[in-house]
Amino acid sequence: MSEQNQKSTQPQELELRVSGLAAGGRGLARGEDGRVVFVAGALAGEKVRAAISAEKRQYLEAETLEVLTPCPQRSEPACPLYGKCGGCDLMHLNYQAQLAAKKEWADHALRRLGAPSAQAVASPQEWGYRNRVRFQAGRGGIGFFARGSHDMVRVEHCPVAAEGINAFLAALAGRDFSPWPQLAWLELISRAGQGTLALAGLAEPLADETEMALKDLLLEAGAQGVRLQLDGGMEPWPYDQAGGLVYYEGEDLSLRAYPGVFCQVNWPANALLISLALEMAGEVRGEARALDLYAGAGNFSLPLAARGWGVLAVEGDAQAVAAGRAQAELEGLAESVVFQRGQAGRALRELAKDKETCDLALLDPPRAGAKGLMSDLAALRPRKVIYVSCHAAALARDAAKLLEHGYKAERVTVIDMFPHTSHLETVMALTREDP
Repeated sequence: MSEQNQKSTQPQELELRVSGLAAGGRGLARGEDGRVVFVAGALAGEKVRAAISAEKRQYLEAETLEVLTPCPQRSEPACPLYGKCGGCDLMHLNYQAQLAAKKEWADHALRRLGAPSAQAVASPQEWGYRNRVRFQAGRGGIGFFARGSHDMVRVEHCPVAAEGINAFLAALAGRDFSPWPQLAWLELISRAGQGTLALAGLAEPLADETEMALKDLLLEAGAQGVRLQLDGGMEPWPYDQAGGLVYYEGEDLSLRAYPGVFCQVNWPANALLISLALEMAGEVRGEARALDLYAGAGNFSLPLAARGWGVLAVEGDAQAVAAGRAQAELEGLAESVVFQRGQAGRALRELAKDKETCDLALLDPPRAGAKGLMSDLAALRPRKVIYVSCHAAALARDAAKLLEHGYKAERVTVIDMFPHTSHLETVMALTREDP
């Protein structure tokens, strides 16, 4: 290859002045041709040397090579794998500035709705906050995917993971998983004083002796129990007091996390989220009825029921429904909350067809939001809607539809569920303006 061709394949380098921090954690700058440049690793107010990593018609993407003029909020990352591991992406920004940025992102996404400015609530723990973590596993050991690829970055300690998870990682340091090529990932849940439980995702079934050897390895590393998952199917698991870890306690109510059943990753912040939802729901008036869509195993349904609400909890995942029903029995709430397995849209249409109503609707959909469901939800005429979202743009789109049906955005709160990442959890309370 000629010297000229070698040069043409090298990434273009630019000196850029960064004007802002976009939602998603990348710096905003302008290229020489006027196009927006999204610069990974750069912060507002900085001058950086960056390499163009992707060129689109309307914008460019770049990676910071050198910070020429740092901003005062820049922080030294606490993790030696930062920038390689695909997990955290805001560790180079100090925590208070992270929180301010997330508030700004939520305000920007919701501004056209006439929503009040968001209140930002910090995570109770800046470090060691992740009580649930999923790792990749294979011949190279255990770790995370590298940023932008499926190459594994080996991890022996993660500063945002809970103490029990890091103890588990240390016990597995140097282990080779090649005897189990079917093992694709490991998900750990852990709480100090209660232990660690593991969920192992398999690409193919294991022979009985190989399965036992894998479970023995994970038990020796510190797991109190191991559950296997294959193609969405899971081993049986006891959804009882001994089979889970308590992740929430309040008002004579304990909620448990089980391997293979979704739960929030940051349990102290989730306690704040539940308290906020209960506060937004307000006092129970008479035989008040609440609808909880995308209910999971009852993260909101069970605390609402404990407060006196009659709750219909709708969830599509069979394991979550089974865990929710079991916990309702354990907590003496089986008569106050009904778990219904099904898709949210179908449930709403059936309720509207039967001319059902509710006083409160709470929904916590996946990242894509609840597109197309707001008219059916409004048909139930809930006095209040509480929308919990991990994607503020999806929240803005769905809330705009509720506004068309006579609702008004009353309150917005950002709870930082994921310090040192650009993810944010936004909660909006909407009330119906007509009587």
